[in-house]
Amino acid sequence: MKILFVGAGALGSRFGYMLFKNNEDVTFVDSWEEHVENIRNNGLKVIIDDKDLGNYHIPIYRPDQVSGKYDVVFVATKSMQLRPMLEQVKHLFHKDTKIICILNGLGHVQTLKDYIKEENILIGVTVWTSGLAGPGVLSAHGVGKIELKQVKEDNLDKTLDLVNRLNASGLNIKYSEDTYQSIWHKAGLNCVLNTYCTLIDCNINQYGSFDKNIELTRAVLSEVTAVGKAEGIEVKQEVIEQNIENLFSLETGGAHYPSLYQDMKNGRLTEIDYLNGEVSRLGKKHNIPTPVCDVITLMIHSKEYINKNK
Repeated sequence: MKILFVGAGALGSRFGYMLFKNNEDVTFVDSWEEHVENIRNNGLKVIIDDKDLGNYHIPIYRPDQVSGKYDVVFVATKSMQLRPMLEQVKHLFHKDTKIICILNGLGHVQTLKDYIKEENILIGVTVWTSGLAGPGVLSAHGVGKIELKQVKEDNLDKTLDLVNRLNASGLNIKYSEDTYQSIWHKAGLNCVLNTYCTLIDCNINQYGSFDKNIELTRAVLSEVTAVGKAEGIEVKQEVIEQNIENLFSLETGGAHYPSLYQDMKNGRLTEIDYLNGEVSRLGKKHNIPTPVCDVITLMIHSKEYINKNK
């Protein structure tokens, strides 16, 4: 089984390393030149729970260099990079290639359907965490899990066999009928914490310390819940609120600055169009007003513009 990671960033590198270590045939594709060269020349340096586990020589290429056909493709790019990257690697798919998408945000299935049959799309959500300590250096902590669902459940036995094989490498995947709900619950959390922490310029604990944080949270989640239910997803606002509150403590996620905050601070474009921006877009589709998400999306884009992010 030939496995391709389209995007060898934090999560792509972590999952790729786990599979490679278990003797799976893994290849990386990434556009970050320094990252590609460091892994190619020195191997991927792996640090898990502050322990240096050595360097792993996983094949890595730029998108214009890779060739062949792959049986499983993990897409692990930023949300806004998904379509451009798929355009570059679509020649690597064969008729039975399975694509596994666990990107943050909403709306990815519609993009994937332009490139692959619905029965070969596995959409999911993960609570694995990971990071890069520089080009070619994976630095991660703890363990996590993945929820996964096949978009069109034809030939499901093949997917379940694939899940079992991937779990042999420790990916901890659960095939779940609740996957879409979990995707919306995670997106709702990110629509609150990613955006407010960026706009207020604070970490999660500081946001939680504001005595009226629940009013800010509910202003966003009331829109997320209404739009999600219009899409046929049983979004439970009280679950998202509790998930957010659980992160306030410094012992959980309180010291963390969310990924959108980090992208903004580092001069990169953010995934706002796949979070609050997608809630706004779907709200218009269903004639549901989303004034809070509309304004938050514009404010994040205005910060990108003023900062000259790219």
